[in-house]
Amino acid sequence: TAAPAITDGTWSAWRGSQWAYLKTLGAQLTFAAVIKLLCMLSNVLVQVSPLPQVWRWQGRQCTGEADAAPYISIAFGGCQWCFYGVFAYLLTGRSGFLILVHSNCLGAVLGSYYALAFFQNCRYDKARGSLQTYASAVAALVFLQASAMCVLPLERALFLSGLVASFCSLLGALSMLVCVPAALESCNSRGIPGLLVSANFVSGAVWLACGYMLADPLVMGPNAVAVVASAVCIFFKVRYPGDEPALGGTAAMGKQPAATEATEATPLAPLAGDMVPLAPR
Repeated sequence: TAAPAITDGTWSAWRGSQWAYLKTLGAQLTFAAVIKLLCMLSNVLVQVSPLPQVWRWQGRQCTGEADAAPYISIAFGGCQWCFYGVFAYLLTGRSGFLILVHSNCLGAVLGSYYALAFFQNCRYDKARGSLQTYASAVAALVFLQASAMCVLPLERALFLSGLVASFCSLLGALSMLVCVPAALESCNSRGIPGLLVSANFVSGAVWLACGYMLADPLVMGPNAVAVVASAVCIFFKVRYPGDEPALGGTAAMGKQPAATEATEATPLAPLAGDMVPLAPR
């Protein structure tokens, strides 16, 4: 048998049903829902943005003038918010806290990868010392929360974990400024991670709007700082364009250049201006 022909009436009815569905979907898609969706997407953007720079570290086996603070912040911040979300869900039974886990689990995994890559490819003693300082601070915060769970009531321990998570967000915003003094001193911004600070600026602006809608100063405060700090970094990134050091160069590897080898033109004795007095016997 032949298929029934599509009449004008059938087409109009189908189009009307689809239009009604789109109107219903548009009514449900409120401004608040759009902001929440953008908040989750901006979190993912911040967590993924350091990947190109980390791949460059691994390609040249050197982190250059980068500082570990932003990457430790991503790792510990993701782990801390995941811990707080699971802790709050188990204590209160409210599934709404699990969104903290969903939006930060990727940051915990990728941030740990960034920190490990920095540790493996860091060639500067100063940067390695800073990394050890950050790791010691993270260990102290973990020990503080573990002690609180053993001594304090669980409700107070949960409140302390929330404060630590908010404090990590504030430190993550300020960590963008660590590379600014070096950029001012050398008039070169290659140590400032451009993609990361741009992603932080977008994410901070979206979360600032969300905090304003919720009238929550604990959300607005750290993200306002993130917007300002990221804007400062973007300004210096544009003001002092950075040039990457050549691959395999001794300066990029954190080593001093090798001494010049002796040739036929090298004098056997130092020149008169370079004479070194002999030590008395």
